[in-house]
This record gives sequence, C-alpha cells and structure tokens, in this order.
Amino acid sequence: MDTARSFREMEALLARHLKLYHHPVAIFFEPPRTGLPPVEAEPGNRLSFCQILAHVRQTGQSIRFRRNRLSCPTAADVFGLDRQEERAVKTLNKYVSLEAAEGFYRVRERLSPGSRESVALFPLEKSPAEPDAVVLVVDALQAMHLLDFYAMAKDLPEIPLSHNVNGAACANTVKAMKRGGPQLALPCPGAFTSGKMERGEVVLAFSWPDLSCVAEVVAERAERGRVSLLGGPELVGNDVCRNCPLIKFK
Repeated sequence: MDTARSFREMEALLARHLKLYHHPVAIFFEPPRTGLPPVEAEPGNRLSFCQILAHVRQTGQSIRFRRNRLSCPTAADVFGLDRQEERAVKTLNKYVSLEAAEGFYRVRERLSPGSRESVALFPLEKSPAEPDAVVLVVDALQAMHLLDFYAMAKDLPEIPLSHNVNGAACANTVKAMKRGGPQLALPCPGAFTSGKMERGEVVLAFSWPDLSCVAEVVAERAERGRVSLLGGPELVGNDVCRNCPLIKFK
C-alpha cells in the first residue's frame, strides 16, 4: 500500500467507525532548512494555534505557520519557535499563583528554543509523511473509545491522565510527541474561545506510532463487526443495551 493511500484509509477508518466530527490533524514540527511538500495556505495574520487547528480540522486545508505568524506565546514557547518564558508565565499566572506558574513552566514539555522554524498541519488524509503527532478534537464518547483501543493495543489496565490549566492543544501535542502515549486535555480558555470547541469537546493527542496501534485495533474489530465496545457494528454507542427487552415505553 502506498503511503498516501494508507493515511487516507486510516482517516476513513477512524471517521467511519468513531463518527468523528472533523479531520484528525497531523502535526509536523519543522527544523530550520528542512521542509515538506507545499501546503495549501498560510495564516494571513497573526493567529493562535487553536484557531489554526480549528481551521484545518474543519476545512481539511493544510496550513504552515512560522514564528512571526503566531499570536500565542504559550504555543510559540512549547513549539520551540521562540523563547517566551516571561509571557508564558504571565499567562499561567492568570489561573494560579506566580510561584505555581513558574514551577509549572519549568516542568512543562517543550521543544528546544529556536529548534523549529515552522509548524505544518495537515488533515490526516493528506499527510505527506509520518507526522510527529496527531491531534483529534473529539467528544467524551469518542475519546473513551480511542483510549480503550489504546489500552487494548498496549495491554494496559489503566491510562493515567493529567489536567493542566493552560496549553490544552499546543502543550499536549508536544507532550504526546516527546512522552508517547495518549495525552488528553480538557479545553483551556484559549482553546474554548478561539478553537471552536463550543460543544465541550476534548483534545486528544497521540504520537504517530501510538495512533497507528489504535488504528490496528479499530481495523481488527471492524472486521468482526464490533468496533463499539458496547456491541454496535457501526455507530459508537449504538445498540448500547443490545436491545434489552426490559427497556420499554408505553
């Protein structure tokens, strides 16, 4: 199977059996003097990462942005585009004490300052190569299935999760790339207001190898007509009680 076809088929598999609302988004952190195939557009003005992510997942248009086109200091900092410690701590200080903000900044996963020149986002079906990470904006039921499929793939009894007060989309993407494993985040204020998550969606990021494991589980279960852990052959959550005869309305 050619690479482009495999990405298209993976997105189609996930979209069909998990009833995704939008495209999974493949993320590439591009070092200086390297590049990927041309993208379809670049931001026309300074935007937040959440706004760019929302555009790609909703429209299916690939986007590349550079450090001077990003308005969010947290994203610029964790992506290694520009050192923004003072502004990032100031943002965290809106939600926690200054001491806590400074402590959290020190331990938050980030790429080395200046190590990346640009970031490219592709809908998974258009991905030109294996991405550094894949971000899915999903509802709670879809997230549950994706996490359970990962647990199946890795034979895990539980998956520890964490909540941070800021950087839901950007910081969790870097965390997934560097640490591996699924990284689940509730939307932070910026993600909610700028990222078009008005339905209360969550952000779920995977490294590419980890999402590949999840897709293998989905494909295997789909062959048996049991994608939903609850028994539905196609729609996640369909036939939840398997047509239990005790549930009746008159």
